[in-house]
Amino acid sequence: MTTTLPKINPRARLDLLKIPGVGRFVRWRYSRLTLQVPLLLLALLAAYDGFTGQQIAGKNLATVSIWLHYRGLVVLSILLVGNLFCAACPLMLTRGPSKLFKRVLPEFKWPRVIKNKYFTVGLLVAYLLVYEYFGLWSSPWLSAWLIVGYFGAALLIDTFYPAGTFCKYVCPLGNFNFALSSAAPTQITAKDPAVCSSCSGKYCLNGRIEEKARGGDFDTLAPLPLLQTQGLRTPFVRSRPEHLQKVSSDDFNTRGNLQLYPGCETKLFVPQISSNTDCTLCLNCVRACPYDNIALTVRPAARSWEAAKPKTDWALYGVVLFFGGLFNALAMTDPFFKFAAWLSNTLNTRVEFLLLLVILAAVVGLGTLLTLWVLRRSSALLGFSERSSAALRRWGWVFFPLTLSMWAGHYSYHFLTGWASIVPTLQNSLERLGLYSGAVNWQLAGLIPENWLFPTQVIILYAGYSTALFVAFRVAWKERKLSSALPLFALLTVLSIVVLVVLAQPMQARGTLLAQ
Repeated sequence: MTTTLPKINPRARLDLLKIPGVGRFVRWRYSRLTLQVPLLLLALLAAYDGFTGQQIAGKNLATVSIWLHYRGLVVLSILLVGNLFCAACPLMLTRGPSKLFKRVLPEFKWPRVIKNKYFTVGLLVAYLLVYEYFGLWSSPWLSAWLIVGYFGAALLIDTFYPAGTFCKYVCPLGNFNFALSSAAPTQITAKDPAVCSSCSGKYCLNGRIEEKARGGDFDTLAPLPLLQTQGLRTPFVRSRPEHLQKVSSDDFNTRGNLQLYPGCETKLFVPQISSNTDCTLCLNCVRACPYDNIALTVRPAARSWEAAKPKTDWALYGVVLFFGGLFNALAMTDPFFKFAAWLSNTLNTRVEFLLLLVILAAVVGLGTLLTLWVLRRSSALLGFSERSSAALRRWGWVFFPLTLSMWAGHYSYHFLTGWASIVPTLQNSLERLGLYSGAVNWQLAGLIPENWLFPTQVIILYAGYSTALFVAFRVAWKERKLSSALPLFALLTVLSIVVLVVLAQPMQARGTLLAQ
């Protein structure tokens, strides 16, 4: 069966792996572990502080690290480099225990009906509702349980289902990063697609094993599917040489005869990658490719948005993510509380969960329906009478720049209101463990660059709005009818103004000492 590969722009692009020291570090066996361990230690310390420390959000590492710093640094890292937080995710360290459990527990296939992003859309909406209802940003104890819950869910799902299932189909944070990484300035690509076309093992996807020859050289063997590296069951390796038929995981170590190089954990084949969606930037493909044919290239995100059509589920996720973010930002303002009070009197109920559910459904539901109608109108101007799914695929990427800018503007507010608070909270946590004996400087938690807050948000929003318009008109230009983008132009303009008005409102300084 011949694999059809996408056309690659022949113009040379900067490969970050060619920067001195970077490529060598990435190919090092323990490179990812080196990034994961510090975040694991921080997560453990945050959970400890959340369970046993002061239950004051602005003075607890659990709330400060998650709700002030993590979210802001995620967006910043995506804009500067790419999906670094998934690359360094400590949740993946649960893969070790899950391999052991797989030896005695059955493994199931992830249900086909939820093998898409529609399930993730539902999890996103549920997360936003739970976040507001329980006030997670204000509770160190609940934030600590959230950390434990994430590790537990990763261990449970990757034990009973193929490795990578949690990342691709469940993790709300991971899928949030996937979506926003469509704006990242880097992307995994193949240096020479012809090499991939002739590669019999598709090692970047399947992984590979090598055997040391007497001279110290390695001979590449038949591909070892990623799913089977979890326990290395004999039935799946029968295509390999006879002396490797009954290989066990104990044989895979750098001092023994065999070396294991896992493939892509989200099942991506490098030459077919057209965007960063579903890429965790784990760089397993770099280590697994025996031909050194993988590059981490710098690319213009706007061009990638116009060059390829997203899948329907991803396009819908981008739209829902925008309106979910709008709800999240709106819930921090005084108009939201006034409207909630009016709604409470109108419905004659004081049930907060019901009120939040109604408002969330109105913002996300009505906003999504309006967007789908506008997308169909733009398609109609092109002469296409198509369903919402087809219109989403045609125009779906248009929303991603605005979605990114809205979340980036919102998260910049949280990060800037507590940018220095990580220092005293970390000092306080270490002091309680006897690992720090200096003075805890809580004055740092009050250092807020107030004059920077709104201007920073405006600049970010304007950049996203401009890029969204560029993508919309480029898509219309390809169809030789610029006027088809006018409905989208109107929608994007109105939504940008709405976001600007929301961000201009006095907001709660959630997770900071000012909110106490």
